[in-house]
Amino acid sequence: MKPLLKIATILPYKENYTFSKAQAAAIWVCDFYKFSKHKNRNYIYGNTDTQDYLTKNYINVPLKKKSKLKSTTIEYCDNFISLIKNREFDILEIHNRTLVFNYLKKKIDQKFILYFHNDPISMKGSKTNDERLYLLNNVDKIVFVSRWTQARFFKGLDQKLLNKTEVI
Repeated sequence: MKPLLKIATILPYKENYTFSKAQAAAIWVCDFYKFSKHKNRNYIYGNTDTQDYLTKNYINVPLKKKSKLKSTTIEYCDNFISLIKNREFDILEIHNRTLVFNYLKKKIDQKFILYFHNDPISMKGSKTNDERLYLLNNVDKIVFVSRWTQARFFKGLDQKLLNKTEVI
């Protein structure tokens, strides 16, 4: 029997993971987590103000008030890295944030899965064919929550590259 994986799931920092303010990606992650065979070794990271978290495995990544001088994405990533520096994960799952993947890929030697919940062509870091090819060449797996999202990602790309992706 294969050992269970230890997984860090990273939500977009704007995505609330609470009963009172949960948004679409957070609800999807929560539902997916509930049925995962790895749920006892899966930790969900995000930034949420209130503490009525959807699940007990949630870890808040603190952010200071928004500053026009500093990138919130970089602050979020740096704070996430600080939180996991003494923890070992088999996989980092990043939801809907290609820029978070791009930053973490440079800082952490890790297996990455990138999830797309929304139109990839409208997101920073996956708008162009070159950006999407970079993702295909550097991420371990890309998961789409719909066939439509996958089709949008592959618009203008070689369909032979589909083997590194999955729709769930």
